[in-house]
Order: sequence, then C-alpha cells, then structure tokens
Amino acid sequence: MLLAAFLALGQEVEIQAPWLTVYDAAGRPRWEVTLARLTKTDTGWEGEDVEVRLYWEGECKFLLFAPRIQADRLGRTWTLSGGITGEATGLALSCESATWEGSLKLTGLSAQGEGLRLVADSAFWSEGNTISLAGVRAQTAGWEVELQEADYDLDTGVLAGQLARLMGHGFEIEAEEIRILTQEDRVQLKGAHVVPYP
Repeated sequence: MLLAAFLALGQEVEIQAPWLTVYDAAGRPRWEVTLARLTKTDTGWEGEDVEVRLYWEGECKFLLFAPRIQADRLGRTWTLSGGITGEATGLALSCESATWEGSLKLTGLSAQGEGLRLVADSAFWSEGNTISLAGVRAQTAGWEVELQEADYDLDTGVLAGQLARLMGHGFEIEAEEIRILTQEDRVQLKGAHVVPYP
C-alpha cells in the first residue's frame, strides 16, 4: 500500500518514517525495510537511516543498518551504502555495500563471532542458514586461514571449505578440506600436510 501510494504522487515527494515488508508464499516476512526518510526519484526511491531485516521461514537471519538505500520503483531490488553494520545470527558484521536482487550480496565483508574473525571479498545468501563466501581470510584458535571459497553455517557456527592454507602455532599447513567448529574451538582438516620450509 505504501508503494502504491507514493508511486501515484508527484516527482519530489518525501514521506516520513515509512516502512516496507515483503512476504514469502506462506505469508511470512521475507524482508522488511524501515527508514527515517524516503524520497521518490525518477528511477525508484532513496532512503536515509535505514534498517533492513532479512528472514527465512519467519526467523530473522540478518539485521543491517546503513545511512542510505537506493531501490527500484517496486522495491524488488535495493542497495545499501555508506558504513553498513549489522548482525547475522551470532556474527557482528560490517561491509562496504549490500545488494538485494532475489538474494543478498555483501562486498568487503568483515565479521566477528565467538571464536572466529573473518574478512571476505564477497558473501552471498538467499535462503536457509548458509552464507557462501569468496576470498576468505579467517582467524580462529591461534590459526590464520586462507580460503578461496567457504560456506558458513549461521546455525552451527561451522566454517567449511576446500584447499585451505593455515599458518599458526609454528606451522604452515595446506589441507584439501577444512572445518572450523567455532562453538567447540576446534579445527578439523582432511588431506593435510605441513609446508616445508625453504
């Protein structure tokens, strides 16, 4: 109703304290946006002081805060910018940008949770508990870990990937597979070998 109302209005209209909620097929919230200020533009709308909640099966998975949002006319796609912070089921996070186009894409991600700190070039989430990460550098249990790609499970706190390089405790190790169990403060490796010193 909010979008229908402001689409019918003139070009330079501002609405105070608007909100927008999108529902899934079962009638549960899929995502919702609240803003301190909304402005209609030629291509859609822009907002300031933004809070976004992303849900899966009625449970909030992401809470994001940003100074600005830009969206298309129907609010189907949007981009957050300017000092984005938030949380995702036990992870405090910040990122350079966040975009929704049927799924969430975060760029320049930094995240921290119990037993884990990581940065990633990008992260993707669309449903469920799994975040797909690319260009990952993580710190956990005295190890520094590098992975080209990894999955993080929001429910279990497990970071899993392949072709890992680990440095710490006086060793450098390469592994075919890695699982970082943050809730247990443990690292599991498969196909691992110590990299010899030159």
